[in-house]
Amino acid sequence: MIFDIDVAGGLRIKKKFPEETLAVFVKPPSIDELKIRLKKRSTESEDKINMRIAKASVELATAPQFDKIIKNYDLDIAKEEAYELVKEFLNN
Repeated sequence: MIFDIDVAGGLRIKKKFPEETLAVFVKPPSIDELKIRLKKRSTESEDKINMRIAKASVELATAPQFDKIIKNYDLDIAKEEAYELVKEFLNN
C-alpha cells in the first residue's frame, strides 16, 4: 500500500511496522518555493497557505527520521525517484 499522509502519521506507521515500511519524505526546494507553488495552484486561501507553510517548517526538521528524502526540485524527476525507491524496496 502507498499512503500520502502527514509526517506524524508516517512516522507512526514506520514505528509500528519498521521492516515492512519505506518512509519517504518529499522535501520542497525551500519554504519560499513551497509558498510560490501553493499560491500558483489557487486552491487554498492565504490563511490556509500560511498555516501549511508554518506546518511545513516544523515538518522539515523531521526529514532525517525518514528512510529516504526526495528533493522535489522538478516534479517529473521526483516522481521517477519515488517510483525507483518503491520498486527497489519491493524487490528486496
